[in-house]
Order: sequence, then C-alpha cells, then structure tokens
Amino acid sequence: MLTNNKSALLVVAADGFRDEEYDATRTALERAGAKISVASTVKQGARSLQDKRINPDLLIDDADPGSYGAVVFIGGFGCSQFWHDAKAHQLIRALHGDGRLVAAIGRAPVTLGAAGILKDKKVTGHISIFEKLANYGADYTGGKVERSGNLVTGVGPNAATLFANTVSEVFGSQ
Repeated sequence: MLTNNKSALLVVAADGFRDEEYDATRTALERAGAKISVASTVKQGARSLQDKRINPDLLIDDADPGSYGAVVFIGGFGCSQFWHDAKAHQLIRALHGDGRLVAAIGRAPVTLGAAGILKDKKVTGHISIFEKLANYGADYTGGKVERSGNLVTGVGPNAATLFANTVSEVFGSQ
C-alpha cells in the first residue's frame, strides 16, 4: 500500500551515472513538491561520470516500494548494474503494478525490460540498447521521450530536461 505518494526514489549507479539526467530529474521533481530519496548499492560516494560524488540516502536493498509514488532509474554506463538486480526488478514491478510512476533514461530502460514491464509499450533509450529493449517485447521508437501511462522513458542526456519535465508532470497528476 502506498504510504506517501509525494515521495520519489531516484536510483543511481555506484559508479558512472549521468549528471545531467540526475540533476534535471531531481530539480523537476522537487519543483513538483516531491520528497526525494536516492538509492544505490553504496551509501557513500556514488560517483557520476563527471566525478560528482553523492551520498545516497539508502541502499536499494532497503527500499520499501510502498513508500514511494515514483521510482526513476538514472542512466549512464554504470546503470547496467541494475539490469540483473532482483531487488530493482521487485521495486519496479510493485510500483508499476499499482499504477505509480516508473521511469528510466539512457541505458536504464533495460532494467525496466528485465523487470518485465515493457512488453508492447512504446519506449526509448540510448541507441546502444535498442536491441535489448526489442528483445523484451518493447516497441523502441528512438524518440527523445516516450510516455505510456505512468511509464516514462528518455533517450539520454540530450533529452534530460524534457524527460525530467515529463516525469514531473506524470508525478504531479498521480
């Protein structure tokens, strides 16, 4: 059961997440009134591609799906660590199953596919993952941002602001 629909969980890789995607999404969600928590596989020193260090609030293994109205997976080469992460998949399925916002950008949509929620959905992501998304039954468009109900995907850093604004809009309408 959803306990706080004004909370959003941003998931970042321990190493190699995209600064633009993280910053734009966090800013847009905060403007929409979201209480932001950040999860990773480390509690200290998660490192971006531009060597920015952040200290996540919690480990992804400790994330309670009922505590969030949204989960957003941030891209970058490091996000592949979640492609086969059972806890990440459980989190995605729980929020998606309840009609809450699930979003991913760049290479991160593969995690959504691995969780089993992309079949027959219009999605986008970094060009390097289009075959992986197609293998999960997704309809890869290559567009900057795709929205399918409460599912939002973005192509990468060149669409970070558009992705963040779309995520914020969907979050605000829940």
